Amino acid sequence: MINMFTKLENIQNVTESENKVVQYILTHPDSVMTMSIKELSEACYVSTSAIYRLCDKLDVDGYNDFKIRLSHSLTEYTKRKGNIDYNFPFKENQTQYQVLSSLKENYEQTLLSTFDLFETDEIRKVVSRMQKSKNITVYTSANNIFFAQSFKMQMQEIGVRVEVPVDEYEQRLLATTSGPDDLAIIISYEGRLINIDLISNLLKINNTAVLLISSSDYQIKNIIPNYRIFMPSYEHKYVKLANFSTRLSLLYILDGLYSCYFETDYKNNLEKRIKYAQLSGASKNE
Repeated sequence: MINMFTKLENIQNVTESENKVVQYILTHPDSVMTMSIKELSEACYVSTSAIYRLCDKLDVDGYNDFKIRLSHSLTEYTKRKGNIDYNFPFKENQTQYQVLSSLKENYEQTLLSTFDLFETDEIRKVVSRMQKSKNITVYTSANNIFFAQSFKMQMQEIGVRVEVPVDEYEQRLLATTSGPDDLAIIISYEGRLINIDLISNLLKINNTAVLLISSSDYQIKNIIPNYRIFMPSYEHKYVKLANFSTRLSLLYILDGLYSCYFETDYKNNLEKRIKYAQLSGASKNE
């Protein structure tokens, strides 16, 4: 079950009144646990109906159910909201031990946050679409090409062909020739893929299903994706030491898709992977 605080952090299409409630809860998580809906509405200067509307958007059955889910999520949220600076996880003049410890904590919290953002029903739908798709193509920028190619290799090792076009022309060409039986996976944390507007428009024209893997803050201009998987949006787009958190989050997501796909026909996929590995290894030794 997705962490309720993570849901609040990433909720979209809320009114100004609803956003006041969201921000109050995120800022005062412990206090909200003992508040009635009337007390919360007075603290946020909003009507109780705004809180009920927010509960509906969070897919919970009323305010009491909302507080129960908040309570279950509080320990994990408090741990994750520690003093981690995702943009600058280590500082000047730290020891090597301190640097490595800071990175470890960054990675641990990144994995936890990414896991919190997984919607298992959405993952199930994506995997089902992957199984039905004639072609799967991953569109991404240079920073993420390695991870996309690793995903491509994993899928090919169980007999599933995945394309990862690298240069702009190839990306445009594959988007142009895509169709309604295909699946396009667009990876873009905040829209750094150069061709993204053109590619997304071509995919829309060709009725190609789209899975968008991005931060929750990012929206593609031309289309509403058929599926979405979120990366935690803690890193600044430019002002940071490196993409420590984003890279690990993306690796976890792609490995998760591969693993969930693998699980749908575990025995057969395992046999194929071992067979293909043995054959490719034998050809290398010849």
